[in-house]
Amino acid sequence: MKKRLFFCAGLVWLLAGCTIRREVIQPSGYNFSQDILRLVPRETIDKVRELGVPVYEGRTPPNVEGIYSIAPVYMTKSTVPNEPIKPDGFTDERLRIYNQNTTNLTASLDKKSINANNGATVGTATGQGTYLAGNGSFFSLFVILDNTRTSTGTRSRTLELYSGELTTTGIRGMQSTLLMLDDYGDPKGEYIPVNTGRAFKDNDGFSERISSFRRPAPLDPTNVQVPALPNQQ
Repeated sequence: MKKRLFFCAGLVWLLAGCTIRREVIQPSGYNFSQDILRLVPRETIDKVRELGVPVYEGRTPPNVEGIYSIAPVYMTKSTVPNEPIKPDGFTDERLRIYNQNTTNLTASLDKKSINANNGATVGTATGQGTYLAGNGSFFSLFVILDNTRTSTGTRSRTLELYSGELTTTGIRGMQSTLLMLDDYGDPKGEYIPVNTGRAFKDNDGFSERISSFRRPAPLDPTNVQVPALPNQQ
C-alpha cells in the first residue's frame, strides 16, 4: 500500500512540473494566410498543382503592385474532359494589381482579355478577393473573379491563380490556372464545366511591367487619314 502511495505522489509531482503544449499543425505543403486557408480548400490547391503550375507558399510575398502584360498566352494542360491541348489561340491578358496589404496579405486585381490579332478588349474582370502567398521574390496570387464577356454579356465566377518571380521590370516565368466555380447555367455554351480547369503560361517567359491599363483602340482601316506630302515644287 505504501509503495502505491509513493508511486502516485511521484506521478503527481512529475505532472505538476510539466507544461502541456497545444499546437495547431498545418498539413505539410499548405503554409498560407488564414484567408487562403479559409476560402480555398486544400483539394483546390491540389488541383492547381496537378495542372503543373507552381504554388508558392509562405507569408512574406514581394510587393507585386503594378500593371503587367501577359502575352502570348499559351495553354499547357487541361482537366476539361476530352479537351486537346491546343497551345495558342487564347487572348492575351493585362493585369492591374493594387491596394496590396502586407499585413493581411490581400490585394485588388483587375484583368482585361485582349484579342492578340487586333488589340480589342474582349472581356473584363474585377477581383472580388485577391490573396497573396510567397517568400522573397516568388509569389502566388489567389484571385476570385466575377467575369463578363463584352460580346455576349454572359457571366462566370472563377478561381484564378498567378505564380511567378518578381523582377524590377516585370514577372519572370508567369504561369496561371483557371478553375471554373460557377458558370451561371452557361446559356450560350461558352464556358468549361464547373470544377474543371486549364493551365497557362506567358510563352516568352516574361510578363513586362507597363505604364497603362488602357489599351489604344484598334485602327479602323476605312478611316485612316494619310498626311499630305510636302510640296515638291
